[in-house]
Amino acid sequence: MKFMYYYTEKDTTKPRPIIFLQHGLLGSSADWTTNIPSQSAAYVFADAGFDVWIGNVRGNVYSLRHRKYSHFQPAFWNFSFDDMATIDIPTMIRKALSVSRQKSLYYVGHSQGTAVMFAQGSEDQEFAKNISAFFALAPVSTVKHIRGLMSYIGSHFISHMGKLIELFGAYEFMPSNIFSKFFAFLICGTGFSNPLCDNILFQIGGPNSKDINMTRVMIYMDHTPAGTSTKNIVHWAQMTQSGKFCKYDYGSQNMKFYGQKTAPEYDISQLKIPTYLYYSVDDWLADPLDVEYT
Repeated sequence: MKFMYYYTEKDTTKPRPIIFLQHGLLGSSADWTTNIPSQSAAYVFADAGFDVWIGNVRGNVYSLRHRKYSHFQPAFWNFSFDDMATIDIPTMIRKALSVSRQKSLYYVGHSQGTAVMFAQGSEDQEFAKNISAFFALAPVSTVKHIRGLMSYIGSHFISHMGKLIELFGAYEFMPSNIFSKFFAFLICGTGFSNPLCDNILFQIGGPNSKDINMTRVMIYMDHTPAGTSTKNIVHWAQMTQSGKFCKYDYGSQNMKFYGQKTAPEYDISQLKIPTYLYYSVDDWLADPLDVEYT
């Protein structure tokens, strides 16, 4: 977790309002800082007088430490966004509130960063009291209408990946390392105008936008993907098939984990936090039909 604020001579001992920024799937805290300062949310909020806290969930390049396990062990990677919602997000938010001496904060989530708040905010009403408002960018709960590469993975590889996890345990998925950075350079080193780079990003997120700063594509690619677990990817793939916002489906072991035969659904109707949704027509990961369901 990262913390930043902008100091001025007018600063007093009065606590600043807190903004908490949470990245999406395969992202990291860097996602909020890789544009020029005037176009990077972290800097914009800091300049506006907020205490800015930027979350990193387990499994990305900045969150590879554990009290018990090494990230080289399968046990370390035995998590999905369920665990991020129930453990990572509340822990980081409690820390931010404690250090900043505040009772509540403003939460901005992107993609998976919205899903974890939908999940935890709807299931833990005491936790929800810590959130003054929830700003959901490219919000996702159901992903039934997801398109592109992620849809293909969900429909073609989910059963195989699930079986491998059952047999060998969970492992790291798309980590940030020298190999991923070298691959990114090969594909996108000449900029976003490279047709191959364009097509890869198009297949993941949808049609490109004229608002993308093409001179910074390599900076984006240097920080993304930042890694997650195969189990988390399987969890998202499961939801592309079910069309429901459910906890991880253990199949025949659901009785062991949940006391019922099917994976429980998150009930977003129980979310009492003031929530604002921001989405676009051409976002293949947060399709408007899924957002409207939310």
